[in-house]
Amino acid sequence: MDAPLGLSAALADRYRVERELGAGGMATVYLAHDLKHERDVAIKVLHPDLAAALGGERFLAEIKTTAKLSHPHILPLLDSGAANGFLFYVMPLVTGETLRSRLERERQLPIDDALRIAREVADALSAAHALGIIHRDIKPENILLQGGHALVADFGIALAVQSAGGARMTQTGLSLGTPQYMSPEQAMGERNIDARADVYALGAVTYEMLAGDPPFTGSSVQAIAARLLSERPTPLTTLRDTVPPAVEDVVLRSLAKLPADRYATAQAFSDALHAASAAGATRVGTGTASVVPMSKPIGWLSGKRGRVAFAVLLGVAVLEGMALIAAERRAVASRQPAMFDAALPDSAPMSPFARVGAIGGGTVGGNFSLAPDGSFMVYRVERGDTARLWYRSLVDASARAIAGTVGATRPRVSPDGKQIAFIVGDRTMIVPIAGGEPRRLLDGDEPTTLQWVSNTRLFAITGGGFKFGWIDPEVGRIEDRSIGRFTRCVFGQWLPTDERLLCSFNETAVLVDPKSGESWPLRTRAADGSSGAPVSGSSFQLVDADHVIYVSLDGELRAARYDRKTQLIGRSVSLVSGIDRGAFGAATLDLAANGLLGFVPAAGALDARMVILREGAAPVPLPIERASFLRFDLSRDRRRLAAVVATSEGNELRVYDLRSGQRQTWLRGLNIKFPLWDPASERIAVRVEDSDGSALVYGSPNASSAPDTLMRGRNPTDAFDMLDFADDHTVLARDGQSSNVYRIDIAKRPVAIDTLFTDGLFATVSPDGKRLAWHTAPAGGLFVSAYPSRGEQQQVAAIGFEPLWLSDTELLYRSGVTWYRARFDARTGEMAGPTRVWGQDARFLDTPGWSNRLSHDGGIIYAQSPAVSTARFVRFIPDFVTRVKAAVQEANK
Repeated sequence: MDAPLGLSAALADRYRVERELGAGGMATVYLAHDLKHERDVAIKVLHPDLAAALGGERFLAEIKTTAKLSHPHILPLLDSGAANGFLFYVMPLVTGETLRSRLERERQLPIDDALRIAREVADALSAAHALGIIHRDIKPENILLQGGHALVADFGIALAVQSAGGARMTQTGLSLGTPQYMSPEQAMGERNIDARADVYALGAVTYEMLAGDPPFTGSSVQAIAARLLSERPTPLTTLRDTVPPAVEDVVLRSLAKLPADRYATAQAFSDALHAASAAGATRVGTGTASVVPMSKPIGWLSGKRGRVAFAVLLGVAVLEGMALIAAERRAVASRQPAMFDAALPDSAPMSPFARVGAIGGGTVGGNFSLAPDGSFMVYRVERGDTARLWYRSLVDASARAIAGTVGATRPRVSPDGKQIAFIVGDRTMIVPIAGGEPRRLLDGDEPTTLQWVSNTRLFAITGGGFKFGWIDPEVGRIEDRSIGRFTRCVFGQWLPTDERLLCSFNETAVLVDPKSGESWPLRTRAADGSSGAPVSGSSFQLVDADHVIYVSLDGELRAARYDRKTQLIGRSVSLVSGIDRGAFGAATLDLAANGLLGFVPAAGALDARMVILREGAAPVPLPIERASFLRFDLSRDRRRLAAVVATSEGNELRVYDLRSGQRQTWLRGLNIKFPLWDPASERIAVRVEDSDGSALVYGSPNASSAPDTLMRGRNPTDAFDMLDFADDHTVLARDGQSSNVYRIDIAKRPVAIDTLFTDGLFATVSPDGKRLAWHTAPAGGLFVSAYPSRGEQQQVAAIGFEPLWLSDTELLYRSGVTWYRARFDARTGEMAGPTRVWGQDARFLDTPGWSNRLSHDGGIIYAQSPAVSTARFVRFIPDFVTRVKAAVQEANK
């Protein structure tokens, strides 16, 4: 193709533009002859729309930086300028080929060649980084091969474009970099990136030279981005067993999601590659050269900023009507099964989470359901204040709203694929899949679990998690049974062979025998075959009778073999990471009868921030990080926050100093519950569960010694959940299985325990020590009586949760996302007038246990979720049950 006439004329005094060589995302390349120096050169001309958005003066000022580079493996910049509206820069003409051309011809390079090219590119990057120049677009197209050696082209061009263009870049639809090689922070639009972004890109190129494909591929930018942010690369040795394990370690570390987990410099990466190739089949030491796996999407991927940056990466991709993405072209390891994505209409994205009033207004997933044969899905769409269900075909990508489903949540498709059961408020409804007039199956008792057992029977857990039964889709409820007075099963699965329930709630799995009322945690099998530690996670489900799947605390979908006789599970294996979870851990996933698994990748639903809410004011964030906060308490001097945070290894109890900004990890355990500061703001009482059992400990985060163990037991029921300090040495507590409230005198050894009353949850004493408030299970009624000698109790509210005393005479309680205040007469103790609304927050995150605490200045603290997000695609794993079995079998060899 001939060059534009305007360009040829503008450069006629310096260059003779001959023909086009190729075009890329930012520029078109022309072959030209340098008239002054009598040599052939390559001229890159920015696309006109991009040039107009940038402006020539600023672009040329920025690109001068790259002229400083001089290195054997860097293609130099010979000239640059602006002419007749064209912005251009000039490079030597290389007579070899690009690395892309060689990869297209050979696909996988000899290992020695790949490592040599990688080290040469790393040397070039190291020289540029020393001058403060970050390439930002390392990819095979920008690596030229001449005489077998690498030359890196386009140094600093992307930086010049971004620096000159500023905010206008988002108007061009241009993404600075290439999705397959972008670091996560660059993909998300971080402007202040450093050398570690180039290290990531070079790691991705090295991976492709060895494996034949980049670490993450897909048929669209959106698909690549979703995998980049939520998955680990497939191990190189799985794809090519001749790659030395030490080389694999180095490459995978360069691809770590967090910049801090990668090599700090390109030189360090080069040195590690050299050591790895010399080491041969051995692995580089497990310290700085070990792989640092990604446990969850990075915190800054959530919220408004993350969504805007994500839009930069996605550009103007149109999602509506997009067909199914084909299964991955190459086989992947059993731990990383083949996946495909199904895009949802741009006008009807999924609302993955909805509030469940039966559990106090917490957000849970489960807002889509697959047809048994995997041919379609039904999902929930919110528009303004209303919601309805949509049908989306997985065969032809057609989509439509389903009539008769206004306000619907948690749809379930019947086994014959002809009907949908769903919930509206506290009603259970049913409608044909084609839509129509819905019928009411159950009224006034919102299910927390709703599952089809057959075409003529639904299984439901109701009563806030204290009842279960069956519903006939023609006649309604046909049987109702009690789970047990002291056992709560919110999200459960009926195991008909064993006549037991497998329940998930508050990060644990519990097996329940409704006949006896007994319950016990699901545990791992120890090496000697005995009962091991309880399993932490959510969305537990038994598949194919002898395997269990669940979502770990850090969003990994895991599987393990289940022994029905011992009711223990074996070693678990991770199948996929990045599963979105609601406040109680319920994930948005579904497993069809034909083995197709669908799930919504994580969007940071639990990367919450801690806030303070005061009456009549907007929530104010605390000056600490975002995290997966589970439980928390603020010291009475308002200086330190004790917070339990979910991590990939279990729970951490972190202590944040709100004045100095320092953070301390004080305790670690499989499960840490209810940290409680003492009245002096010096020590914390907290329950910690580990592989040895459960313990109630008490100590100071500032002390050099370990905390005192007040109580210890083999079972979770052998220790107590902390509720409130009644005075400086008396703690109110309850055990893990009943609704009994106890007083514990922690000043005595052994501690003295007496029963205060039964049938109470979240008991708390007023500041003057004269009144006790609590709510009951399962109804949730809120009551107040005198303390310590309980007299006649008065009911404050029919439904009220988690009472907190704002003062001696003011009681705050919650229902859903609204807080109410009740006043009491100081002399008589009777209620003084009706309760009234104190505050609201639609983004309140109902965390396990006591989900709001006092701020000790007239307000409360709680975890606030990011703005409600929507899902624009669903990810699928075909033949998932078969893959589960294969992965578990391999892991347990």
